[in-house]
Amino acid sequence: MLGCSLFISLAFAGQEKSIIFQVATIGSLAQGVYDGDYKYGRLMKKGDLGVGTFKDLNGELVAVDGKFYQIEASGKLNLVSANQIVPFAEVTFFKPTMYSSVVDIVSYQNLGKVLLDKFPNKNIPYAIRIDGTFSKLKLRSLRKQKKPYPLLTQAAKEQAIFNLNHVTGTVVGFWFPTYWAGIAVPEFHLHFVTTDRTTGGHVLDIDVSKGQVSLQPIHQVQVYLPNTQSFAQANLSSEELNVSIKKAEGGSSQ
Repeated sequence: MLGCSLFISLAFAGQEKSIIFQVATIGSLAQGVYDGDYKYGRLMKKGDLGVGTFKDLNGELVAVDGKFYQIEASGKLNLVSANQIVPFAEVTFFKPTMYSSVVDIVSYQNLGKVLLDKFPNKNIPYAIRIDGTFSKLKLRSLRKQKKPYPLLTQAAKEQAIFNLNHVTGTVVGFWFPTYWAGIAVPEFHLHFVTTDRTTGGHVLDIDVSKGQVSLQPIHQVQVYLPNTQSFAQANLSSEELNVSIKKAEGGSSQ
């Protein structure tokens, strides 16, 4: 079966279009849609930087420099295979146009404020990469779930937490304006991988000793909507959905 795609263009005349390709919505993930009909082999052709998860909610995706990594709840990092299923992910071909340095940033909230100040247009999304030394990282990876799938807020209660200190590595992710709530994670959604590519995860808290920030303004988003029974039956209009997303995703949204 074939899904469908939704194009949302924010490009102005004369601007080079930069694109985020997204599979499903954060709302469907929050509602327990952890399967799908889109494979990572296809996704790898849509971008070289990104975040996401896997079938059965089995870990965290970090895509950087064209390599796609799966971080399991054990903390183990594996290369993603082409046949793995994508229930939710966001990728882009990263072509940054804005650069800066950051030092001695304490907490996810403060990092968010520093990055937000660098956005000239707060009505469009941004792709983010930070390479550097991190004095503290609180990371998580989701545990593999079985059907019938629980809601994401319930699954997140079983998440594995990793605390890393004084490590080098790369943070990647996206920032979306809050009007994207239900489609993408509002505000920051960041994942991390160590320089030696041995572990990583979804960023819950972070202290940056020294980092190089690269930013890419995004002017077009393509969303692939799965053609599956689970997606069709999900309640994506719940008034409590955005609250559930904030609880499950953590980070600066809390």
